[in-house]
Amino acid sequence: MPVDLGGVAPGGSEPGATTLGSGGCEPPSAPALRSDLAKTAKHLELCVGFVDVVGFSALMHSDEEGTFYRWTDLRDEVVLPLMQQHGGTLVKLTGDGVLTTFADPVAAVRWGRELQIRARQRRQGLSLRISLNHCKVLRDGDDLLGDGVNIAARLQEFASAGGIILTQSVQDTIAGNSEFETRELGQLPMRKLGVSVAAYELVSDARYSVQPTDDHASLPSVAVMPFSNSRVDQADDYLAAGISEGIVSQLSRQGDLTVISRSSTLAFARQAIEPKSIGKALNARYLITGTLWRVGEHIRISAQLVDTENSRNLTSLQRDFDQSDLFAIQDEIVESSLVHLLPSLLAEERRRTLRKTPASFTAYDSYLKALDLIGDLEREAFGQARRHLEDAIAADPSFSSPLAWLARWYSLNVGQGWSNDPRADAGTAISLAKKAIGLDARNALALATYGHIQSYLFGDFETAIDYLDRARAANPNSSIAWLLSSVTLSSVGRSDEAISAAERALRLSPFDQRLFVYYVFLGTVHYDAGNYLTAIKWLSRGLAENQRYTSGLRTLAVAQVAAGHLPDARKSARRLLELEPGFSVSNYRRTHRHYSDPGLVDLFCARLEQAGVPD
Repeated sequence: MPVDLGGVAPGGSEPGATTLGSGGCEPPSAPALRSDLAKTAKHLELCVGFVDVVGFSALMHSDEEGTFYRWTDLRDEVVLPLMQQHGGTLVKLTGDGVLTTFADPVAAVRWGRELQIRARQRRQGLSLRISLNHCKVLRDGDDLLGDGVNIAARLQEFASAGGIILTQSVQDTIAGNSEFETRELGQLPMRKLGVSVAAYELVSDARYSVQPTDDHASLPSVAVMPFSNSRVDQADDYLAAGISEGIVSQLSRQGDLTVISRSSTLAFARQAIEPKSIGKALNARYLITGTLWRVGEHIRISAQLVDTENSRNLTSLQRDFDQSDLFAIQDEIVESSLVHLLPSLLAEERRRTLRKTPASFTAYDSYLKALDLIGDLEREAFGQARRHLEDAIAADPSFSSPLAWLARWYSLNVGQGWSNDPRADAGTAISLAKKAIGLDARNALALATYGHIQSYLFGDFETAIDYLDRARAANPNSSIAWLLSSVTLSSVGRSDEAISAAERALRLSPFDQRLFVYYVFLGTVHYDAGNYLTAIKWLSRGLAENQRYTSGLRTLAVAQVAAGHLPDARKSARRLLELEPGFSVSNYRRTHRHYSDPGLVDLFCARLEQAGVPD
C-alpha cells in the first residue's frame, strides 16, 4: 500500500523542505516555521489503523476494471461505514488502502474483526490486511506524523491475508477481554526504521483455533480452487462455482484423500493463484485450478493439478462440451486427479468414489443459490433459500443433496424460533432427510442431518449416533458430519469425543464462510463438559460473527449463569427475547430434546430462567 511514511503533507513536499512563496520571496526563518507549526500541529494519543488489499497490483494486472470496482465497492459499502459505526476517523485513502484512527483501541479491534468477517462473507475475491498501533501521533492539518504511524504502516506487511496484526500497546489494552483471542508473533523487524516491534495476530478465523492432530497426517491433501469465469458480466459465476463444488464432493468420497472444503477455498476466489502460499495457508499438497468459458450453449473447461511444494503442473485437462454434458467433465477431472495422487488405486474402486450428479443444470443452479442464502440466518433470505431448494427438487427429484439441505432448513427454522408449527416442521425435516438417504445411501450430509434431527428434535439418541457414525464413515472429510456429531455425542455425555469432533470440523473447514456455527457448536460441547469459561469464549466469538443465531444465545446465557456471570447472562437473554419474542422455557422443553439425561434438561432450563427467560 503506498502510504505517507515520512509525514509528507498532501501537497507532496518532504518534511523540512522549504518552498519559495509567490513572487520569489525568501522563505521564512526557522523560528517562524516552528511558530507556524505550533499553531496547527496537535499531539494526540490514538489507535492508528491501516487497511491494505493483498496482491492488489497483480489483481489489477489481471483484471483492472473488475478489481477497481470490487475494491471501491468494498471500501465504500463496508470499510468506511464500519469505521464510522465504531467511532473511527478517516485520515486518507491511499489507492488500495485506508488510513484511519480511533480514540479507543478496543473499538479499533472490533472494527478490524468485523471488517474481516464482512469482507470474507462478501466473497469478492479481495483479501485484506489490517494493522493497529496505539501510539502518540502529531496531527498536522489533515496529515499524521510520527514513529507510531510509520510502525503501523510497516507492520501491516507482516499480516496474513485476512489477518489483523497488533502492536504490544493494543495487545495490552485488550488483554483479559474474553471476546478477543490473539497469538504472539514475536519481535518483527521494521523495514528501514531500524527497530523491532513486538506484534500479535488477532485470531479472526479458525486457522489457529485448534491444534492439528496426527489423524490423516500422512494422507495427501487437495484443495479445489474456485474456477475462474472468463465472462466479464459474471453471468456464469454459479456455473463455475458448481463445477468446483462438484469436484470437491466427488473427491471427498475417497477415504484415502484429505479434501479441503469448498467454503474455505472461496476465501481465495478471484485472486491470482500462487500455489506455495495458498498451499501453506490451506495445508494442501495439491491444488486443482480451472477456468470456464461459455459461448451460447458451448462450454470449454480447462483444469490443472498443481503441486504446491514446487508449483509444478502435474497434469492438465481441456475439454469442449455442450451444456447438457456439464457433469461429465467433473468425473474426468476427478479421475485424472486420483491417478496422480493414488496410483495404486484400482479403477473399479475409483469409479465407486464418483458421486452421483443431478441430471439437470436447473436443479443444480437452484441448489447453489440456496446454499448462498441459507446459512446467514437473515429471515427474508432464509425463506428464499427454501424456495430455491424446492425448485431444485422439482427440477430433479433424484438429486439427494437439495433434499438433505431442505431437511436442514426445517431444522434451523425450528431452532431459530421461526416455525409456526415446530412439531410439524420436525416431522417434515425427518421425512426429507430419510428421502435423501433413500436416493443416496452414502450422502454424508443426508445421513448427518437425519441423525442430528433424531437427537435434536425427537430425542432418539441411539438412532442419531448410528446415522452420524455412518455419515462420518461415508465421508471422513465432511466437516458438517463431524460438526453435527459433536452435539449429539455431547448430549449423551461423551464430552471428550464431542470436543474432538467439533475441533476436527474446524480443522476441515478453517476458512468457512459461516464459522459462527462451528464456534457455537464448539462452545456448546464445552458447556456440556463443564468448561464454562471456554464455552463463553467460543460462543461469544460465534455471536460476534452472527448475532442472529438464537441457539448460540441460549447456550451463552446458561454458560454465563453457570460461570457466575449473571449480569452478562441477563444481557444475553434480553437479546434472545428481542430476536425470538415468543420464546419461553416451557416451549423450549416441548420442541427440543437437548440431553438424554432429564436432569441435565432441568438444569439447562433452570439456568435459562435464572438468566431472565420467562417460563
